[in-house]
Amino acid sequence: MRQPLGIPWRWWRRVSQWLLLLLFLWLFRRTQYNDADLLPGGENLLFRLDPLVGATAMLAARQWIAACWPGLVLAGLTLLWGRFFCGWACPLGTLLDAFHRLACAGPLALWRRWHRRSYDRLQSFRAATVRTARFLRYLPLAAVLTAAAFGFSLIGWVDPFSLLFRGLTFWVDPAWYDGADAVFQWSDGGWIASHVQPWAGKYLLPATAMTFRWVGVSVALLAVPFLLEFVGRRFWCRYLCPTGALLELLGRGSRLHRAPARLCPSCRQCAEVCPMDAVDLDAGATPESCTLCMDCVDVCPKGLVQFQFQGAKSKRVAKDAKEGRAGSGLTRRGALAGLLVGATVPAAVAVTGWRRPAMPPVDLLRPPGVDDESRFLDLCVRCGECMKVCPTNVLQPSWFEAGLEGAMAPRVAVRLQFERGYCEFACTLCGQVCPTGAIPRLTEEQKKARPIGLAYLDHRRCLPWAESTPCIRCEEMCPTKAITVVHTFMAKDKTGQEFEIQQPAVDRTLCVGCGICESSCTLPDVAGIRVLRPEAPDPGTEFLLKHGERKPK
Repeated sequence: MRQPLGIPWRWWRRVSQWLLLLLFLWLFRRTQYNDADLLPGGENLLFRLDPLVGATAMLAARQWIAACWPGLVLAGLTLLWGRFFCGWACPLGTLLDAFHRLACAGPLALWRRWHRRSYDRLQSFRAATVRTARFLRYLPLAAVLTAAAFGFSLIGWVDPFSLLFRGLTFWVDPAWYDGADAVFQWSDGGWIASHVQPWAGKYLLPATAMTFRWVGVSVALLAVPFLLEFVGRRFWCRYLCPTGALLELLGRGSRLHRAPARLCPSCRQCAEVCPMDAVDLDAGATPESCTLCMDCVDVCPKGLVQFQFQGAKSKRVAKDAKEGRAGSGLTRRGALAGLLVGATVPAAVAVTGWRRPAMPPVDLLRPPGVDDESRFLDLCVRCGECMKVCPTNVLQPSWFEAGLEGAMAPRVAVRLQFERGYCEFACTLCGQVCPTGAIPRLTEEQKKARPIGLAYLDHRRCLPWAESTPCIRCEEMCPTKAITVVHTFMAKDKTGQEFEIQQPAVDRTLCVGCGICESSCTLPDVAGIRVLRPEAPDPGTEFLLKHGERKPK
């Protein structure tokens, strides 16, 4: 394969990387509410393109997910071309390359120049870490697939797209919005506010300010691949990324090979420049580890290195590749270790009591349409798409409310933000962006027929019932008129002036569990009205209605 138009391959690769990174960011920005009930589509393309996301979801849920068919396309292309996606398309890989050039290469070079002894110690540590990591490169993949086979989804903690999307959603996007808002307020209606703000608000900024729980966890998980760049270039991609490991396995039979497979005895440039450690000085090239970055082609001083497809005219290339293939690291010991880890995690969680409970907490509300908790946790890959697109910011990552398996899965948190933490009555966006169908795609009518939860008044806390204090805020806010006034009576204040007390009640046949009543309740901490799961038993807090009393004795 010759250089197109005489331009070095690394420039073509960088153009491809940055164009696809811009595509990812464009799809990320489109994943938000923009006054439209239906999204254009394609917002979850990268998650559906990841074959490991589809495989783990289908393994855990024991069902075929038709929406994940793009993953089969990528798997087929990998069988033909090898692990090209990691080198030419992965947005996290592009950011890692840029981070290495900006934050690692320069400081390490200065360190080498000024503190040679400490730099040599660092190099020894890096080399030892790489030697150890080579034997673990398929362990995360085996662990994720094995755990999924036992019905325990780990993919959200290690999948590169989930790590990147959640980090951008929970941390980068809110910080970006707050920073831009500070600049616009500082301009105080000047040229920036009049010319830049409308354009930035339409194309660059989130639609509204968002706040999320567990931001530190998402930031820490996303920081791991970047910090590992100080240990070795593309260290995460080489040894820890399960998606990369799956593509590496699929690429073992690719028809595109490097020639010559072995290195020239007098030249080390191929091995030094390879970011994936796919070229060994003694054993030669490892085609399945190669991401087709073409750096070895560009640096070859004699122009001998090239990539060719296997065929009738390239038998020599196939022979060299077969003879020169370095060890792939897929050892029996590593595979068994991965299987053991994947099987041990669900067992340990079950023994320690962190497994999902048979009956979820009564106040653990899931997104619209989710009526099977176990199936939801099996299918959910913790990508964060639903939380990003939610217009009211009510969808938040859960923690251990449903055990370790439920961590980072979306839940409806109605009391997180006053008067905003509720599910918009006619909104179905979360089901539109879910890549695996964990949140079903509903019409507005279907959503109304499948309540998220049911509201119950607490007569011990509700102001009109417990303290004879005027308040019908929940009745005023209810979009379905499920809350009505059932008792009205007059009371007197300390000055003897009379005022009217209206006591509300809930008609749960009309309630859709949107949570706006609980979110709008003015009581601190626990609200006077609470939304519980549809299958939750009656908490018995509406005891005064049973006796027809107006206020507690």
